[in-house]
Amino acid sequence: MAVTHAHLISYDPERDVLPLVLANCQYTFEMGKGTKIKYDFLGLERQLMDRFLFSKSRIDVGNVLQVCVIYYTWCSKSFF
Repeated sequence: MAVTHAHLISYDPERDVLPLVLANCQYTFEMGKGTKIKYDFLGLERQLMDRFLFSKSRIDVGNVLQVCVIYYTWCSKSFF
């Protein structure tokens, strides 16, 4: 089985992850104490797995996985 782009996890931090983080945090403000932020890490973990992992097929690469090139779209600096 050939691995295609559909098998890989692709996300935009601001568009895909930030809304999940904001949905799983609670802000409270008290005069003289400032803002307190409490995160629901278990809820965030569950939503990240639901959104990015469970919709993908398992890739069996055997004993060897070789990655020749990794390209980061947000990186404007060439490392090669």
